[in-house]
Amino acid sequence: MTVEALLRNSCVRYRAYGHILNCSSPLHELVQSATPAASEPADLHIVFCSSDEHIPTPTSWYLTVSLADGTPWLRCAKIAAGYLLHFPDLAGFVFSPSDSSIRCIPHRHTPAHTVNHLFLDQVLPLVLNYRGKEVLHGAAVATPYGTCAFLGPTGSGKSTLAASFLSAGYSVLADDCVVLERYGEDIVTIPTYPGLRLWDDAIAALYGTTGASAPVAHYTPKQRFTAAASATSICPPAISLAGIYVIETSSPPQAASAIALERPTLAQREALMTLLSLAFKLDIEDRSMLAREFDFLHHLVARVPVRRLIIPDSFEALPHVRAGILHDLRTAC
Repeated sequence: MTVEALLRNSCVRYRAYGHILNCSSPLHELVQSATPAASEPADLHIVFCSSDEHIPTPTSWYLTVSLADGTPWLRCAKIAAGYLLHFPDLAGFVFSPSDSSIRCIPHRHTPAHTVNHLFLDQVLPLVLNYRGKEVLHGAAVATPYGTCAFLGPTGSGKSTLAASFLSAGYSVLADDCVVLERYGEDIVTIPTYPGLRLWDDAIAALYGTTGASAPVAHYTPKQRFTAAASATSICPPAISLAGIYVIETSSPPQAASAIALERPTLAQREALMTLLSLAFKLDIEDRSMLAREFDFLHHLVARVPVRRLIIPDSFEALPHVRAGILHDLRTAC
């Protein structure tokens, strides 16, 4: 059955990541996203299939991403339809560039919210990269001086720092997936969707009992947190990128005020290599795509300061860190 036939009778539309998504089932994570006009054509068609759907079996994989213990997490292959992104024992996703569709096929015991998480936070960033967007692993917030992005590996504190800005009244543009686009000579950040993925202790420390949370996926205790309606959680339009911070954590003994002062600006070469290592890439064998990404990031580091930010593993330090970042952005304007 064609994608158009599958979507004909039940279709839910969302605007997220700068794209209009036609989905065969609701994505509750996107309920606060802006609704596109009925006349606007969809950029991607998303079909959520049953576990009875066959997941293609490729003859080889061109990329395997493993967890710290060596367990394969994501495997990518080229197939007749386009690309297969397979999370072993969880789900398979078939991206077909010819009809701009993604078929989401869960394994038998994988719950729906886990499939949604894998699609939104793992698969879609890679597909956007294929479609010409540059996507970095990080979170982003809107400030009066422009967008500020926090980059770093999993567990470095990106979401927690973004959450601290949200608790102070700033908007969150993205969590775990920063979509960037060149607009003239400027670099702008494209909002993804409201919501942050946080540990329970971060939610309790920053928000107490306000806001709403729901499980991210069945294999992690993290919660998908959405601020209360009174907070400024709705994403604004794309705005210029003013600064990037590559986050490192430090042990608590050092005074928070001293640690937060350590925000050295990276040389352009080091910044470029760092950003390349934190970029989503669907097809690592596509030279034109790699060249496009290199050119974009080369332009980015020439215009936007990239700093290393060392923060303590302490919620009490976050206001001080936040003040330091805002000082940087204000003085750079």
